[in-house]
This record gives sequence, C-alpha cells and structure tokens, in this order.
Amino acid sequence: MIQKLRQRSLRALLVAWGVSLTAFAVVRLVPGDPVLTLLGDQATPEAVAQLRRALHLEGPLPEQYLAFLTDILRGDLGASIVTRQPVLTTIGQTLPVTLWLTGLGIATAIAIALPLGVLGGATASATYLRAFRVVSSVVIAFPVFVSGLVLLLVVGVQLRWLPVAGYAAFPDNLRYLALPALAMGLPNGMIFARILQQSVRETSREEFVEAGIVWGLPRRELVLNYLVRPSLAPTIGLMGYVVGASLASAVILETVFNLPGVGTFLVRGVLARDYPVVQGTLFVFGIIVVAVHFVADTVAAWIDPRVGSPL
Repeated sequence: MIQKLRQRSLRALLVAWGVSLTAFAVVRLVPGDPVLTLLGDQATPEAVAQLRRALHLEGPLPEQYLAFLTDILRGDLGASIVTRQPVLTTIGQTLPVTLWLTGLGIATAIAIALPLGVLGGATASATYLRAFRVVSSVVIAFPVFVSGLVLLLVVGVQLRWLPVAGYAAFPDNLRYLALPALAMGLPNGMIFARILQQSVRETSREEFVEAGIVWGLPRRELVLNYLVRPSLAPTIGLMGYVVGASLASAVILETVFNLPGVGTFLVRGVLARDYPVVQGTLFVFGIIVVAVHFVADTVAAWIDPRVGSPL
C-alpha cells in the first residue's frame, strides 16, 4: 500500500507539473501579441515593455516558464490587469462559493446515485433497466446551462420556491445554491448510478457474496458490507473526473445564477482579456482536480485493493 501511495504521489506531482505547463501556455497560444491586444497599437514602448515584464513574456520560453513557476512556488499568481488586485487574493475570496456549489452538486449526485445504482444492480427487471437507460441518457445529454435555465424558470420564476440569483452567508446560501447544485448533480448522479449499477452486478457474482448468503447474514449487513461497499470503489475512483466536470459546470452555472464564485471571476477575466486572471484561475482549478483525484484514487484502492483508478 505504501508503494502504491508513492506511485500515486509521483503521478500527482507529474500531473500538477503538466497543469502548470498548460496554464503557462494559455497566454502564449493566443493568436497575436497579447500585450498589444491589451494596450492597443497606440501604446508607448515603455508601457508595452512594462506589461510584457509583468506577464513574463520577455526572453526565451524556458526563462519565461521558470519565472512563472518560481512565482507559483512563492504563492504569487500575478495581479489582475483590470482591478490591480492580486489574483490569489481574489480567488481566495471567490473560491468558497464555487466549493460550496461543487460540494452540494456532488452530494446531490451521490444522493441520486446510491438508490438508483444499488436498485439497478440488484434488480432483474428489464423494464426498470430500460427506463433507467433512457432517462439517464436524456439527463446526461442535456447541457447544464439548459437544465439550469429550466430549473430557474420553473422552480424559481413560476413556482417561486427558491431564489433565482444572488448569494448570502451560510446557512442562507443553501437556498441560493439549491437550484444550481441540482442542475450540476443530475447528470453526475446518473453517471455515478450507471457505474455503480455495473459494479454491483459484478460484485454480486463474487464468491464472498455467495458465502455471506450461505452463512445466513442479516440482509442489511449483506447489502451494505458485502455488496455496496466493494462496489463503491470504481465510483469513488471516478471522483476526480466528476470534480473536474463540476468545476467546468460551475463556470456556466455561476453565470446563469449570478453567483460571485471563481467561475464568474474567470468569465470576466476572459471577456476583459485579463491574462493573469485566466492563467491563475486555470492553474488553481487544475490543482484542485489533481488533489481530489489523488485522494479519490487512494480511497478507492483502500476500500478495494483490486480496483485502481478508472482514469
């Protein structure tokens, strides 16, 4: 287990390094000169040189990347060109909203997946399985902004059960996050349920499950410890992918529901061509996904050593 943990740690560090390379390449891959795009053709040479130094766009690419990596290790993601505020400070102020939304979205997905996955894996009803496949395919195919707008119009505007925009401090923030979390959790819940169904079917054929039945174990203990727990490992291993997809969905849903999260901060940075904001936000998102994937992969292997990460 220690050897596997070392291997996963090394892989996580390599992926984190790849995330830094990707974030570094964002500004460099933009067509044209990003400095002239920001300042315009009438900018003075002094202003151009100053902004180029601030964005680490001077010198060969290896030197630029080394300067960028040095800043990251010091906890410096640069300053916003528009607001002049440190990017890390603004991310620290807006990240809790995004984490609340992502956490509630994943909790909603798990609440949907557990009953559907266990029931679908244990049942032999062809009608139920066909109906689930159709419904889950439709839900997964719907873009989150479509389901978010539908929930906003029906539940928020027509029924007026929940607020449609804005934010508040905890615990009132749960009311503002309920609709976007549901829009985020529905497709992920169906994905979780599909994986869990298949895993429950495979686990039910194992010899230790048959032995538990022969020993006459209580049905509750048999289902929870012998069937559900080993079947959760592939689902937990999928968590890294789901968190990445949820963060991408958060960028859209925060805009739809006017939430002051990192997604809204990123969209504003893209529209304003605020390259330090885009670069820093993408890097933070990538590190969060890497960290969650590492933890999920380790927990999945601890629950069932036979199962590795599906990614």
